[in-house]
Amino acid sequence: MLPASPPRSETSTLRLSPDGLSIHMRIPAERPYLRNALLTLREICDHLNVQPAQSNRITLALEEALLNAVEHAYNGHAHEGQIDLQFTIEGDEFLVIVEDFGRGISPEHAVGYIHDDRILEDRGRGLCLLRGMSDRSVVQATDRGTRATMMFHVPANA
Repeated sequence: MLPASPPRSETSTLRLSPDGLSIHMRIPAERPYLRNALLTLREICDHLNVQPAQSNRITLALEEALLNAVEHAYNGHAHEGQIDLQFTIEGDEFLVIVEDFGRGISPEHAVGYIHDDRILEDRGRGLCLLRGMSDRSVVQATDRGTRATMMFHVPANA
């Protein structure tokens, strides 16, 4: 049985301070809504003048985290779930957090990288890509689901 999810809706909050920017989004855990998160990320990268190669790297990491939430968190019932996203910029650090409220990830799976003998399999490379695209990342089970935290170094006025 899945933990109770927050009410389903799409929301966003923007906070500006002298030290940075924080955007929080809550979207339904369905593929059509992922586009909104990716478009928001692209706008942030454009605003920060992030180079295209790095923007693509950040986008790929976010897309993998979102797809993992949609595909794995809700046992085939993604239409009942939600995903929280947070984009935070402080100085030259860009933090992206993706959290679901579904079935949590096992600690063994969260810390494990893909093994060379699985590289050609159809599935199982999402966490490896997420980690490889991020400057630092942590994927962990929470009492509410799973949280993927990715940090990217983005020089000011890149």
